[in-house]
Order: sequence, then structure tokens, then C-alpha cells
Amino acid sequence: NRWSQQNDEETRLIQSLPKFVILASAFVTYLAHTAEDVRKHNVRQWMNLTKLSDQMFDLTSFMSTESELLKYKSEGLPGDELSMENAITILNSVQYPLIIDPSRQATEWLHTNLMDKSVEITNPQDSKFGHTLELAVRFGKTLFIQEIDTIDPILYPLLRQEIITQGTRKSVRIGDKIIDYSDEFKLFLITRNPDISLAPDCESLVTRVNFTV
Repeated sequence: NRWSQQNDEETRLIQSLPKFVILASAFVTYLAHTAEDVRKHNVRQWMNLTKLSDQMFDLTSFMSTESELLKYKSEGLPGDELSMENAITILNSVQYPLIIDPSRQATEWLHTNLMDKSVEITNPQDSKFGHTLELAVRFGKTLFIQEIDTIDPILYPLLRQEIITQGTRKSVRIGDKIIDYSDEFKLFLITRNPDISLAPDCESLVTRVNFTV
């Protein structure tokens, strides 16, 4: 009967949940910089490896709700699948995201999405860049670093999450200073350069999210 079928389906979904979590983690970590066809190809391969080929894995429906996706669209995010997947990656990545955004549409969406946060915008060429970074880290602000062409070494301790904990106090090295670190601090690295090249030791410290592919 219908009740038994529904119960069997829910049981199957619960049993598959750990595998779906692995797929979502792998997607966010490895696929956010790739083209849509590459994403689909890899997800199909992973589903076969995890013996989920008889089920459908969709990052957007697994990691967000329909109301959240509609909210992203109302904030200016394009409604295509790749943009939605990228948005989910940006908001859920453990590593700080490097957003490749030539049209700046994704950047404008993110700024709107984080409107209730204290957002600061800077770039590495700004003479007050270091000071702005220090204040954002200390007071838990959300920092957009735009026009990234390479990763400034001053950011490495943050990207490596080298947080120093002494009792209830947290701190981090910024340049030649040790400053207080707030758990509310968020960092988004943004570039319009689709061909940006990072040093090997830095590539693994960020999650690339590509809006050009």
C-alpha cells in the first residue's frame, strides 16, 4: 500500500544520506571551478562508485530549500543551475572562496545576500589594505577583497586558519602583528580574471568558484 511504499522510500533515503553527504562535500571541494558538463560527468561517476546510480543526487536540492533558491534569484543571482551550485558552494565552503566573477553579477548578489552583515570592501592595491584587514578580523566583519590577481602572503595565516587560542581569546598573525580574531569574521576573495594563476602552496588553501564556465 501507499504507506508501505512511502516508508520504504524514506528508509532508502536515510540509508543513502551518508553517501549524499560525501557527494556534496566532494562537489564543493573539487567541482566548483569546473564547467557544468564536467560537474555532471563527475557526479555520475561518483554515484556509480557509491552505488547510488539508481537515485538522483542534486546539490541544490540537497543543500538548500526551494525558498532559499528563490531568495537568491530575487537578490539578483542568475537562475541557472551552475550559478545556484556556485552560490551554495560560496555559502557552505569551509575554506575561504576565491570567486571568479568577470561580470560582477555574483559579487553584487553576494553583497545583497549579506546585507545584514557589516561588509567592508577593499583591494590589495589600497594603501589602507592591511589596516582594513586587521579591523575586519578583530571586529568580526565580512570582508570582500576584490581585484585579486595573486594571493598576498599577509592572508596566508587566515587561509591556513592558523588561529591561536589562549583560554577564551583567539588571535591570528596579520603581517608582523598578532591581533584578536573574531569568529564572526568572513572573507571572500574576488577576481574578474578567469585565468588567474595561484602558487601551488596557495591553490589548496582556497575554494575556487567559477562563474565564467
